[in-house]
Amino acid sequence: MSSTRVLDEDDAVELLAYLVSAARTQVDEAAEYAPLRLLTAAGRLADMIAPAASDGLRPFLEDIRQGFGETTLAAGDPDGYVDRLDGLCRTVALHLAASLGLDGRTP
Repeated sequence: MSSTRVLDEDDAVELLAYLVSAARTQVDEAAEYAPLRLLTAAGRLADMIAPAASDGLRPFLEDIRQGFGETTLAAGDPDGYVDRLDGLCRTVALHLAASLGLDGRTP
């Protein structure tokens, strides 16, 4: 994996503030909102990373942003929602395996 800095301090603090406030909000909200809030944070992070991301990372970020949108739309369909979350997890796992050279190919 590359060690290129992709977030500035303001972006990092914005994401931190979102996560902390989402944690507090979740105390009073229905449990099904928690995954949506985490996905929103992942989408925001992908948006923040994208401008400084390497060419190799950009397709992965786009997959995450697209998957986030599709998952949000499926929130009214519990089985479809879980399937899309599983798909996003696979996308992340495949990217990590490839970027760490754990997929049998050279990164």
